[in-house]
Amino acid sequence: MENDLKVQLEELKKRLEVLEENIDPVDEVMLSIKARLRRKLEGGSLPEIDEERAAKTLKALANPDRIRVLKMLSEGPMSFKEIKEALGVESPTVSHHLKLLLKTGMIRKGERYEISPNGRLFLRLLEIITALEEVEE
Repeated sequence: MENDLKVQLEELKKRLEVLEENIDPVDEVMLSIKARLRRKLEGGSLPEIDEERAAKTLKALANPDRIRVLKMLSEGPMSFKEIKEALGVESPTVSHHLKLLLKTGMIRKGERYEISPNGRLFLRLLEIITALEEVEE
């Protein structure tokens, strides 16, 4: 009997590993955000919106090339040169875009640039907003 339970437990662990491997990174971010929101709501409510900060962040992200950079980085890390070539713009422009994306926490820089969990969430929110706009038209 005890041996049967161990076998079943091992089988469940294997199934869980397969499920975890198949979770889309964006969905993983959404699950993380959901857990963080649940913890915050246990305190009674979400924090107040800082309108000035929110507007600055949205303004920094309201640029087609910056959104393109996020989309490209969602496919995998890229070097400065790869980003520059993909966008087809001059180096100072790429530097400016990357600086703002770093400042807003949408990307990280190691050996190469990569999208952060917040950047993935932002792209997911843009997908949702885009879908809502399509429905309303």
